[in-house]
Amino acid sequence: MKTRTVRGLTILAATGAAALTAPALSGAVPIDVQPIPIGCPAGIGPVDTETVVDEEDVATDEIEYEIEQDGSGGGQVAWLNMSTLQQGTDAFPGPVDDEEPAVVVETGEGLVVSAVWGTHENADGESCFLLPGFDLSDVPATPRPATE
Repeated sequence: MKTRTVRGLTILAATGAAALTAPALSGAVPIDVQPIPIGCPAGIGPVDTETVVDEEDVATDEIEYEIEQDGSGGGQVAWLNMSTLQQGTDAFPGPVDDEEPAVVVETGEGLVVSAVWGTHENADGESCFLLPGFDLSDVPATPRPATE
């Protein structure tokens, strides 16, 4: 009985905190903590996230995750939309010559928390494990108008 009460209060507090901070974060630059590669001395390229605001190839309600290193591949993306509580996981494609691995996920609009992790092969052919890197993105339903 006591454990249920504590869990309920914890969930209520987390939901309240998300509701209070989401409007403030929605206009902020996304938080981005890069994954840490283990077992590959050459490392990996930076991981980027893009929304329709950043890239015209990305549709509304989507995020594109991209590892900035041609010829590398592998890894996972797990995400949670804090506004709708939708969640999912997707995999980066395996290594392809002269292409950066990328995956586009349909998250819906809202504040999205995501993690990039898993087994990855860098451009030098080294296999490594990525300790999770985290991102917080505001996914708009429609693109923001361009400012001139």
